[in-house]
Amino acid sequence: MADNRSVGVSCPGGDRISDLPDNLLHHILVLIPLVEAVRTCVLSRRWGGVWTRLPRLLFQDVDAAAAAAPRVRRFPDLVDGVLRGYADDVDIDDLFISVDVAAGVDDPVRLAAATAALAAPRVTARFGIFLSPDAVNLYMVGEATLQLPCFPRATEFSVTFMGVDLRMPETGTFARLTKLYLAGVRFTDDGEGISDAVSSRCPRIRVLELLMVDGLRVLTVASQSLLSLRLSAIMELERLGVVAGNLREMVVDTCFVLNNAGALMLLSVPALEKLHWEDCCPGQLLPWKLPGCLRRLVVTWLKLECLVDAAGGSSNFMRILQLFPRVHTLRLEVPIAPDQLDQNNPIENVNLPYCSELEFIANQTKHKFGPTIISLLKKSSCVRKLSLQMFRREQAGYIPCTSDCNCRQLSIWRDKGVDLISLEWVVMYGFSETQDEKSFIYYIMRKAKRLRRVSLVLSVGVNPTRRFLRKLCKLSMSGCNIEFYSC
Repeated sequence: MADNRSVGVSCPGGDRISDLPDNLLHHILVLIPLVEAVRTCVLSRRWGGVWTRLPRLLFQDVDAAAAAAPRVRRFPDLVDGVLRGYADDVDIDDLFISVDVAAGVDDPVRLAAATAALAAPRVTARFGIFLSPDAVNLYMVGEATLQLPCFPRATEFSVTFMGVDLRMPETGTFARLTKLYLAGVRFTDDGEGISDAVSSRCPRIRVLELLMVDGLRVLTVASQSLLSLRLSAIMELERLGVVAGNLREMVVDTCFVLNNAGALMLLSVPALEKLHWEDCCPGQLLPWKLPGCLRRLVVTWLKLECLVDAAGGSSNFMRILQLFPRVHTLRLEVPIAPDQLDQNNPIENVNLPYCSELEFIANQTKHKFGPTIISLLKKSSCVRKLSLQMFRREQAGYIPCTSDCNCRQLSIWRDKGVDLISLEWVVMYGFSETQDEKSFIYYIMRKAKRLRRVSLVLSVGVNPTRRFLRKLCKLSMSGCNIEFYSC
């Protein structure tokens, strides 16, 4: 019969946790929900004020609801009570507010404004307000204004608040701010406030990210400290001016889609190293100062009808390539066209920059991809490494072209004007050993006399056949290695 007697374990010395120094207790308390950390004040006199000096305050409405604090019925009351009870002689390193449930906040603008007012003089590192779009979306209920105070000592500042009319502070300086992130907000001044704040009152800003911002028609950024700029889904943008002597990385995604013909962009970014462009080009490009060579340029085709230019031609997004004569790595994400003579081919009549590495991402598999790749290589015979990634047919909605399509004519593969003298390495991802893929590999191995390496990353469940392997061995020249990798 089992012995169910309890065994008592004595702990010499009593409560050892309370004997720990405050800095260790702080490290422990920041690992648990803030509501629970505050509740430790009832343990003993020793614990009474420990939570009031925590280096990080993370308010989450989900945690507050789960804790079911008896004296706090509303999430805003919890935030206000904690901030007012925090020790007066201690700065707050990090302060974050996260709202995921609409029922917990009756007036989200008031919550954000009150929190910002209390936190502005005390936060010395990161401050962030995140109101989930599923919980709070002021686009659905009308305009509401949030006036931000200045955070003179914060190093990072972020606000995610769908539809709020955000007003930047008109006075004061974000003296230590290095990162500014705004998402979902709207501006009713066409962007004058954010342009002035970033250019005139953020002397140390290094990262600026603006996502899904409404009402931003003119953005002017003049900063010598800025290193990274990301603009995404700013659908009403008409004027963009960037004068940043030390900018290293820039992303422009779906910004000039409503008025691209009348839009204007001025760039003075002589130190730029990486550019990701997923947009149509503004009608007026004013490249004031640009680098002679980019480390990496990514150009992605944006499938929207409004990308068609005023003349009725195809999308003008490839015009961005004309700004940079030399690129170390060029990544293109464009559709596959039937052949290089197709008038709908977005890469036709475009001169590619000098590049040593070319990455091609095909977002359509309707046609044979070989003619498009060959057309690219004809325009840039200096390519030493070619990387291909074809989307799986199931994901791309594969519909094969007709048997008499131009891309299936053998004469295309006999073009003697292709010079692959520089090509040394070919990488193909998602290789499924289709006839299209094999024909392209055979063609490359015949034309590239300096080819030294072929790397094929096989799709799941694909094993190369013996016939294919024998063909590769027959075509491979001395010193050319053929590698297979499994996903």
